[in-house]
Amino acid sequence: MQLFRISTRCYRVLAIETSCDDACVSLIDRYSPNKPPKLIDERKLTLNSKLSGGVVPTDAAIHNRKNISLLVNQILNDNNWNTPNIKPDLICATRGPGMIGSLSGGYQLALGLSIAWQIPIVGVNHMLGHLLISRMNSNGENPNFPFYSLLVSGGHTMFVLSKSLFNHEILVDTIDIAAGDALDKCGRELGITGNMIGKETEIFLNKFKDQWNEKVDIMVKEPMLNQWDRKDILQYSFASFNSQVKNTLKKFYNNEIPNDDKIRARLLFNFQKTIFQHLISKIKLAIEKNSNNINDIKINDFVCSGGVSSNMYLRQMLIDQLKPLGIENFHYPELNLCTDNATMIGWAGIELYENGLTTDLATTVIRKWPITELLKLEGWKKHDI
Repeated sequence: MQLFRISTRCYRVLAIETSCDDACVSLIDRYSPNKPPKLIDERKLTLNSKLSGGVVPTDAAIHNRKNISLLVNQILNDNNWNTPNIKPDLICATRGPGMIGSLSGGYQLALGLSIAWQIPIVGVNHMLGHLLISRMNSNGENPNFPFYSLLVSGGHTMFVLSKSLFNHEILVDTIDIAAGDALDKCGRELGITGNMIGKETEIFLNKFKDQWNEKVDIMVKEPMLNQWDRKDILQYSFASFNSQVKNTLKKFYNNEIPNDDKIRARLLFNFQKTIFQHLISKIKLAIEKNSNNINDIKINDFVCSGGVSSNMYLRQMLIDQLKPLGIENFHYPELNLCTDNATMIGWAGIELYENGLTTDLATTVIRKWPITELLKLEGWKKHDI
């Protein structure tokens, strides 16, 4: 497929994201092709999964299908984007990867609006949204390709080398669960409650910073370390951390959560730190192995995106350990854009649209859509503006 950059006029974007347990909508004004777009408004409703102990797919699907139409209607009315003279010119919606039931609610609505308004639609890869959102404020100029990305959330964890908008190589992927899922499981085992366990854990730990490095009885070990039969494996594995918490409580605390918050803080900090170190150890190994395989182009930029990227301690660990490897520029989304959101889908859709792509109406959502196969999915159309 021949791809080309085209000049664009001003246009308005409605963006929809419903890949998991969030119903998200954004309005973006692409008022100039030479300046960053204006975020006009954004809305988000998250499924309350506190009592269920995690996201139940059927509950998430019902939540998104019930709420996404209401959010779209509200945001259009509140901003007067529903008149004959003022309405969206482009719809960007998450097509995958994600949970089919959740994805369908948003994507089917987007297809319907595309037909009703007779405007184009771009079906966006969810991971591409996370990967590109740090480029929005610079109008796609910074970070420039090639750059590294750590995409880390409750559903995905991967380290990616992005050579162009359409060329992404996964250098490290997880063989079991995501890092965010492991953090949530550890938090729950140690008594953290709430709808967003990772965020609640960080709030709790920040109350006890003076306790982080104090001695505590604990059994924790970074996974995938070199052994006699295993050396320099470029894979993540986070499933063992839940068992390590349980084993720690069994051996040292009579199978009970310590009543002392200071001890809990020490335990949580050590598990969190080890999870983060596992992320970084494999990144360092991948950079070292990849350094001779990028046509002698020095990569200075590093993006960390996804829900876990909002953690300030992780950000500092990344800077401290990757700067000595030659990474000079670190890019993190604004905190409200770290977790799933429609704005990142809108910006990724803008980049795809301005590189000549829209999506056919005869398409549907997809549960698995590797970022390495961005253009292999059926349904892409070349377009002129």
